[in-house]
Amino acid sequence: MRFSLGIASLFVLPLTVCGQSCPPLQAPPIDSSKLLFSPQQEQELGEIVRQHMESRFRVIEEGQVTGYLKRVGARVRQHLPDTGLHYEFLLYDQPEIQAFSMPGGRVYLSRKMVAYLHNEDELAGVLGHELGHLAARQQALDMSRAFRDVLGIRSLSADEDLFGLYNQFMESVRLKRIHTSPSGEEEKNQKVADQLGVQAVARAGYSPLSFPDFMDRLMETKGKTGNWFTDLFGATPPNSKRLREALKDVANLPASCIEQNPRPSLDEFHQWQAAVLHYQGIGHAEHLSGVLSRKKLADPLRGDIENFRFSPDGKYLLAQDEGGIYVLTRDPLKFVFRIGAVDAESAQFSPDSRQIVFFSSGLRVETWDIDHQEQTSVTDIPALHGCRQTALSPDARYLACLGEDLDLTLYNVASGESVFKKDKFFDLDPGFNMFGAFYKFLFLITHHDVATLRFSPDARYFAASSRTKEEVVIDLTTEKKINVPGSVHTAMEYAFTFIGSDRIVGVDMSKPDKSPLVEFPSGKVLDRVPLGGSTLVAATNPRYILERPLKDVPVGAFDLDQKKYVFTNRMSATDVWGNVSASERLNGEIGLYKVEDTKVTNVLQLPVGKLGNLRSFTASSDLKWLAMSSRTRGGLWGLDTGERPFFLRSFQSVYAAPNSLFYLDFPGFEKSSREMVVLSPVTKQSKSRDVEKDDDLAFFGDMVLRTKHNDKNRYLRHNLELEAMEIVNLKPLWSRAFPKQAPWISGSASSGKLVFFWNAKADGLRDELGRDAKLQALWSRENPRDTDYFLEVLDAHNGAAAGGAVVRTGKFSFRPEHQEAAGDWLVVTDNLNRVLLYSISTGERKARWFGYNPQISTKGQWLCLANGRGHLLVYDLRMLKQASDLSFDNHVSAYTFSEDGKRLLVLTDDQTVFVLGATGDSTNMAATGN
Repeated sequence: MRFSLGIASLFVLPLTVCGQSCPPLQAPPIDSSKLLFSPQQEQELGEIVRQHMESRFRVIEEGQVTGYLKRVGARVRQHLPDTGLHYEFLLYDQPEIQAFSMPGGRVYLSRKMVAYLHNEDELAGVLGHELGHLAARQQALDMSRAFRDVLGIRSLSADEDLFGLYNQFMESVRLKRIHTSPSGEEEKNQKVADQLGVQAVARAGYSPLSFPDFMDRLMETKGKTGNWFTDLFGATPPNSKRLREALKDVANLPASCIEQNPRPSLDEFHQWQAAVLHYQGIGHAEHLSGVLSRKKLADPLRGDIENFRFSPDGKYLLAQDEGGIYVLTRDPLKFVFRIGAVDAESAQFSPDSRQIVFFSSGLRVETWDIDHQEQTSVTDIPALHGCRQTALSPDARYLACLGEDLDLTLYNVASGESVFKKDKFFDLDPGFNMFGAFYKFLFLITHHDVATLRFSPDARYFAASSRTKEEVVIDLTTEKKINVPGSVHTAMEYAFTFIGSDRIVGVDMSKPDKSPLVEFPSGKVLDRVPLGGSTLVAATNPRYILERPLKDVPVGAFDLDQKKYVFTNRMSATDVWGNVSASERLNGEIGLYKVEDTKVTNVLQLPVGKLGNLRSFTASSDLKWLAMSSRTRGGLWGLDTGERPFFLRSFQSVYAAPNSLFYLDFPGFEKSSREMVVLSPVTKQSKSRDVEKDDDLAFFGDMVLRTKHNDKNRYLRHNLELEAMEIVNLKPLWSRAFPKQAPWISGSASSGKLVFFWNAKADGLRDELGRDAKLQALWSRENPRDTDYFLEVLDAHNGAAAGGAVVRTGKFSFRPEHQEAAGDWLVVTDNLNRVLLYSISTGERKARWFGYNPQISTKGQWLCLANGRGHLLVYDLRMLKQASDLSFDNHVSAYTFSEDGKRLLVLTDDQTVFVLGATGDSTNMAATGN
């Protein structure tokens, strides 16, 4: 990774020492012809960029973890030149070792960067570097150049609409060429920011050598700075040159500018570092207004179990869902405690059965003591290039990473140091076979897992192989690579797994029915067995191999003794200890079974965890009833009592009728075919009818849309017929034939508005425009380009066109992703974290806001959208102004308005249902731009 730590440019005036005084730092004068923004405008621009960007990562604002950072940042900041900017220091949560700054004075530090730092001096050095960028106002200079190149702006008035200009810039960025910085300017900017940072840090009483030491470690220069000879022949790497200059800056510091303060407390730094690493909150405190009710669901929906694992001694069982890890005893089957871990990869037990170990997608490794039910360690692994595939040793001492650069690295978790590295472990080098190179590349882009990474159960060995036949075996007691016989290489060539500590078994791709079971590491072939799964994992009882997937089921258990499959499972999660297997039942209970017996021996209902992703959600128009479904199960709740009159298998769509009837679409499952079901939560009665397997039906409010595909390849959406029918009796309402290219269809079921989404160059669009003079007039007036989109809004009950809009993408500078419509409003979500608002009747764009997942009220008075975890914004569409700003202390799972638009229902992932007044009581704030 190229070490950049933000973007900046600054000329530092040479220090001249008069006597023993240290002169203040000064930034060079800036060419006013190159800078468009005043300090006040730069701060306004920074706030706009913040709204745009911060939803992409979790920003931590809680004082117990940010106070220390702000104190160190303020101590360094006071020695910088005055720029008129207000500086802020923020933590964010992303799996990267990074710090960066934004226009206006915001400095962001990742949690992974905090874990990487050694002490407060290094923290001060990183913050000083970023503050150096900001003191030079380099971000403002870069944005000025971009605005001039793309928008042709030469100056800005004091009351300029920066929100509108920023959006215009994003929408036009591909229309004009942005001039790149002159050659060498980036290196110069970094050098100058390094200089200013070192000097500010020294004046603040921190060690000026801390930043060069940190740079050396992060850039992996290993102290190599080059010299005049390597410079002469162009052999000095840029990072080595930069390190040399940073060390020179330290050496040239006047003694009077090095403040002699007591060394910062290492204990205090480590306490803060631990607080940051252990933090598990959402990032902000709850802030709500206009709350009318708050109620927990009495019979909540349970998440799907994604991983089971018995402890080696059989005493414990872990069950892991999307939100955390349940620890249970096996006999009796009983809940012990739960570990909250939203983004954890598959957890496992330590070899001694006393700990739970796992790591997150951000490579944060955690260990938990079972007896004390507490976390015993947390460590961030500094994988600079990210990991495509990962594996953790059972004792949590080593983590293997196949990087995005396809290098294989084995890390010592405690030190964070690399103990082994193999470059290009998935090797794209074609040699003399160009077709082979194409096949390798095709495999790489079509498969996420391109290697097998395995640790032995006793954590003594690590073995890995790639699909390009690269292989390695490491003895972890010595951290050295060892040679193994050819029979071991054969077993490792494709999918393989350790069977206990002294055997491995792997799929022989040429003869899968004679796959080798091999003694490890001697290579003695012990047996041949028929295997076929693309992934092999030994159960806790190594007699059984879990193959995933197996033909038409997610998992099958192969008995090595009997050489046959002894059970399959409808869910991928399962494990075996002794002759006991664990799996999840349809109702969400944990079940224990005897191997080869389908009769359950023990069951347990787990405490409720956090909701995962919902497959379907709706509420009745009066907000008295709620229906939702996860991947495997769903239900219907009364919100007056919080009780659940119906517990259901998963449904893929649902409509709540005004008479409190719910229409649900259940997909086919096992022996059950797809069916449409009507439920009454009042009478608790139901009625169903089957749906033909090939009948392409989709719910849309009180209607059903049937698509008949006349071409064999239905995914091309060419030559099809659309028929709208009443949901109650499937009575036809209207139909439309598309003999050429057909549109994509979306809209808002609650409002009865349908949206046809057309690419402007689609051949079927010309026929559609001929149906309606208003649409033809809109097309002629807007004259879209081939890279634009035409959105047609219809009355879903009769198919009549209501109007539409043209979405101009600026040669695909952005991409529309979802559309809704209600009243006179067409709401479009794009891939730039924006919500665009158009008038259906005129086609005019009325507003742009940052956010995603918009929900519009039935009559089009209000719009609610998310912009960050647990953060909702409500807009008054009559005034085009923000009406309320809502922060929840849990993730928001779903939200919707009542039919009259006066109330907003919000469901959080702890299954609390809030009902709030749509306006709240917050002060209206303008937030619109055309």
